[in-house]
Amino acid sequence: MRPVASEPAAFFVSLNEVKPMKRILFALACLIALTGGAGNVDTGPVSTGQLKNPYEGDPQAIENGARLFKRLSCHGCHGGNARGGTGPDLTDDEWLRTPTDEMIFNTIKNGRSGTLMSPFKDQLADDQIWALVSYIRELGRMRKAEGN
Repeated sequence: MRPVASEPAAFFVSLNEVKPMKRILFALACLIALTGGAGNVDTGPVSTGQLKNPYEGDPQAIENGARLFKRLSCHGCHGGNARGGTGPDLTDDEWLRTPTDEMIFNTIKNGRSGTLMSPFKDQLADDQIWALVSYIRELGRMRKAEGN
């Protein structure tokens, strides 16, 4: 029911009065607000420096990582170019802690509590996670080379 011109404006609207697309956008906005937004996330424990990416800079691993990024629908949260969406930008240096290969590996493997980032330890082998890390790092290098 809409307020009559002589009545004060209503601050809240019944969800029945909102069109379906607006409902989706409203739900998404609430979700983002409740989870801390699409910006930086807590990156968990500080790296121990014990894990090293065995595929760092390997073109085949980067290509495999790109395929996994698409297959796993990572772009659904992080955007097609990994520059952010509902999930954070993976190509910049604006993280709460320095994004080491180990930290990115552990985040993919174990997820991130308090966020929408789910663990992939039951779906991916360590080699596949390292391929994703290699791809993410390559995207970051490409972005720096572009100057964005």
